[in-house]
Amino acid sequence: MHRFALACVTSLTLTTVARSQVPRPVGEGSVDLGAATLRQPDLADASVFTAAGQYRLATVVSDIWLTGVGAVTGDNRSTGQAILGGSRFASPERHWRWELSANGSAFGLSNAGPAFGWQAFAREHYTSSLGGGFAGVGLGQLVERGVWNRLVTADAGAYIRPDRTARDELSAAIVGTDFGTLHGVGVQLRYADAIAYWTRHADRVDLTAGGDARLMSFGGLTSDAAASGSAAVWFNDHVALVLAAGRALADVTRGVPSVRYLSASIRIGTRSGEARLAALVRRARTVDEIGRVAVRVTADSMRLLSVREPAASTVEIMADFTQWQPVALARNADGNWTIACAIAPGGHRLALRVDGGPWTVPPNLPRVEDEFGGEAGMLIVP
Repeated sequence: MHRFALACVTSLTLTTVARSQVPRPVGEGSVDLGAATLRQPDLADASVFTAAGQYRLATVVSDIWLTGVGAVTGDNRSTGQAILGGSRFASPERHWRWELSANGSAFGLSNAGPAFGWQAFAREHYTSSLGGGFAGVGLGQLVERGVWNRLVTADAGAYIRPDRTARDELSAAIVGTDFGTLHGVGVQLRYADAIAYWTRHADRVDLTAGGDARLMSFGGLTSDAAASGSAAVWFNDHVALVLAAGRALADVTRGVPSVRYLSASIRIGTRSGEARLAALVRRARTVDEIGRVAVRVTADSMRLLSVREPAASTVEIMADFTQWQPVALARNADGNWTIACAIAPGGHRLALRVDGGPWTVPPNLPRVEDEFGGEAGMLIVP
């Protein structure tokens, strides 16, 4: 049941702040309350009440996160999991960035002993505005029923956003895990996972769908696969209905068994501006995404102008189509700032101001001279 409500083994992401600012924390979190039908080893098929939560506190170079999920049946049987983790990233001025991260976890069933574990990772990331990848290694330990086992992991992954609106994202990872010879069993456990996910972040709906294929060596060679999907329908910026279904393979590194689930819950909290990824696909956004300006035609033939500034308090534009008068944009829940304008197709000059600072040229626009001898960005309007 460890993924039925939140995908609680949630991806590590990094929220970046405006260029040239001192890193400052950005926090977000949510709580899910609902019900689910579970099918899990050591827990008979049951309809359960569920509660889950997550919180993340990030700066441009660090990330601390906490997730938890629990379920209780009508006859007071229970299951639950909690994970606490943190990451330290290199400064985002370059596309290549190192990451050092660690996490600790606990999992328990009411009719079995708890499992505790920890893991530490070192990775190298390459990130850009439309995609990126990573590769790394890790080590850790798991204690289950009083027996300690060490583990070594190696992983590599990539993601791509097909268009610059970042509404859609495809992500994939390959993860290899070696437990060595298990204490008390005398058999080596090794396995490899191939994980792929698609996510879509629409105006009021967040969609996730994907799967996991596993090849395992444990006294013989076996294979398994699983798939899952979820939809969060946001009534406003802080309340959503979340529907999820699927099957998750056992998370052997944390002692969590496999599970089939069907769940519905109400989410209360902050809507994340990041598209959700597979659990082991981690990336950090680089500065070339912050301040990006995009424009598209709306259904009523207006133009919707958007600026990516998730950590800003105010965002303004000044352009030839505003007669070079400052115009404030409205913040969306996804971290974009938008305004609907009647703009003629073709090239337009535009400048950007964040939090009352200086007027700048958006990083994704060519630099041209404005009407006053300064610089502006050339925006091509469809």
